[in-house]
Amino acid sequence: MTFRFKQFSLNDDRSAMKIGADSVLLGAWMDVDGAERLLDAGCGCGILALMAAQKLSDEGVADYRIDAVDIDAGAVADSAANFAASPWAAHLNIRQVSLQDFADELSGRAADAAAGGYDHIFCNPPYYDASPTSGSESRDAARRTDTLSRADLLSATRRLLKPDGRLSLILPVEQGKKFIYEATVAGWGISRQCFVKTAENLPAKRLMLELSPMAALRADIATLTVGSADYAALTAPFYL
Repeated sequence: MTFRFKQFSLNDDRSAMKIGADSVLLGAWMDVDGAERLLDAGCGCGILALMAAQKLSDEGVADYRIDAVDIDAGAVADSAANFAASPWAAHLNIRQVSLQDFADELSGRAADAAAGGYDHIFCNPPYYDASPTSGSESRDAARRTDTLSRADLLSATRRLLKPDGRLSLILPVEQGKKFIYEATVAGWGISRQCFVKTAENLPAKRLMLELSPMAALRADIATLTVGSADYAALTAPFYL
């Protein structure tokens, strides 16, 4: 199926995990201002990388690079095609590799170490510690933390980020609280939090986080309701 946004279109037919509201929310919310080297960790069909590319291009940034990695061959094929068809193809790169192996690989290369790491890493990570099987091995791998645990995500991104870099992600609220706990124990700072509600009178369903390897940050905490004026303004640059 082809999804059309204001400045790009994309297809997710071969990807284990399909485009959902979580990815659009995170892509609209994450702050990539000033970033020149970025990584989409577990990119799926590439929607977050494309949203980041649109933001940077709209800001007039000419010299930036966005790398994307995923373990799913179908996702990599979709991302490659979606990147090539976008206005920002020259800035986008895709690899089929796990985040853990990618971190090991770059940590061992002198040229990448000298480059100083990524300014921003963004991720819509797996969050089920255990879940029923869906009948699709690749979909289950994309959903479960046994392919990318919270500890592995924190460890790999710490090695890949610059000291003042940022990690942005979205999780269900309870899993987000677990992530905050594990991140703070590991010495990370939480710079932004945004609780997402589907209606004003309902509890938040999702939590968007921005973290930094630097500890002792005071988090800016906000709440966003889907369908509100703030939500419309946040997603307006992307939705038709």
